[in-house]
Amino acid sequence: MEISWWHILIGFFFSNGMPHFLMGVAGKKFRSPLGANSSTQVNVVWGIINFILGTAGVIYLGATAQWYGFLIGFWLVVAMFGFGMNHFKGEDF
Repeated sequence: MEISWWHILIGFFFSNGMPHFLMGVAGKKFRSPLGANSSTQVNVVWGIINFILGTAGVIYLGATAQWYGFLIGFWLVVAMFGFGMNHFKGEDF
């Protein structure tokens, strides 16, 4: 299998979305392209946009069954954190 710039870009989107999404659902402000001290909502949305772009890239390249399995697992964890983060919050949030 040959690695292309598309693969690197897809990896960038998935990995760039992770800190924004996690800081947003954790209720902490974090730097985003929209400002140095972006709100939690901005970071959640920015993270999800990155995830969507990464997912679209995988599908565009012709995902195999293994890649679809990866995407299903990935989006299940994103949904689990997005909807259930309040359960994990401690007193420091």
